[in-house]
Amino acid sequence: MDVVLPRTRAKQERSIRTRALLLAAAGEVFAEHGYAATTLKTIYERTGSTKGRLYHHFDSKADLAIALLTEQVPMATVPPQESKIQELIDTGFHFVDLMLNNSLIRGSVRLSTDGGLPQEINAAPTFHQWAQHVEQVLTQAHKSGQMLPSATPSEVAKTLIGSFVGIQLMSKATDDRTSLPVRLSELWKVTLPGIAAPGMLLGLDIAPDRLTRLKLTTPLI
Repeated sequence: MDVVLPRTRAKQERSIRTRALLLAAAGEVFAEHGYAATTLKTIYERTGSTKGRLYHHFDSKADLAIALLTEQVPMATVPPQESKIQELIDTGFHFVDLMLNNSLIRGSVRLSTDGGLPQEINAAPTFHQWAQHVEQVLTQAHKSGQMLPSATPSEVAKTLIGSFVGIQLMSKATDDRTSLPVRLSELWKVTLPGIAAPGMLLGLDIAPDRLTRLKLTTPLI
């Protein structure tokens, strides 16, 4: 078994922290200015770092953007629950909380809806990952009788993702997303009767403050 020396371990930990700080700063700047108006200098100066340290971790601005996009789905998922529909509801509220409090996710969300991205950055895989994740959870719900027999997991997944993108864009434009928890609660109120089995509906918690009852820690990056 390889032994990691204390000095080497400390260097590795500093490298991990530096990369995380650069990603968080990139998220802030991308969220504020969009991809085209963002410069690498603005990003590394915001962290108090250097150009060399940034290039040690990322080859280019596009590389940074791609790294942000790949973080979106893994950061937003929640632990498995017996009620798969509640698990999906909680994932939505957790993602909303991340958008409100986590700069990395805010930047990732803006990038995923930014029509001015260069060709080497493809935001489509992020939406495909979301579709796969939501469909997987809904498939489990369908098999366990938690969904209406007529509700197709793949169709519901695409509809939910499209609807969520719409409400978050509207909320961002009208009130800088402060109303997003309420908008998401309203979305679940409208859509769940066409998704969840009748016996499941009464037990589902879709209140805007749902996240306060979850034992999840949102990184305030």
